[in-house]
Amino acid sequence: MGKASRQFHKVGPTVWRSRRFLALTNDQRLLWFYFSTGPHQTSAGCCMVPPAYAVADLGWTREHYESCLDALSVADLISHDEETNEIYVCRWFQTSPPTNAKHAAGIASNIYKLDSRKVSEKAEAEFLETEWGAQFVGNPSIASR
Repeated sequence: MGKASRQFHKVGPTVWRSRRFLALTNDQRLLWFYFSTGPHQTSAGCCMVPPAYAVADLGWTREHYESCLDALSVADLISHDEETNEIYVCRWFQTSPPTNAKHAAGIASNIYKLDSRKVSEKAEAEFLETEWGAQFVGNPSIASR
């Protein structure tokens, strides 16, 4: 396996006080952690995860995966598009906001590559709430300084 482009992601300890998260079953929580920290994730909190990949990685049936996926979506912990298999981990930027203009440019690039309008709109809206996200979208040339 080659060098990962993203070495880690911060998961805040407040997740353990989240009513949304605590209302989940253990497998639903595991799937949230899989989406948040797994091998498919990007710096934008967005990833494309074919169900077969998740099923193989987690050792689950397709039905169990889809049930857990639906629960995360209903709890507003992820935004998911079943046609493109793209996922955004909601509130991603609360723990992993862009830290500078170049970082914001990389995040924006990941968001703009998404095929799903639903997922990209959610990710971009939350990205725009960050200091660097708003600055970058308003003036992309700041990344080249």
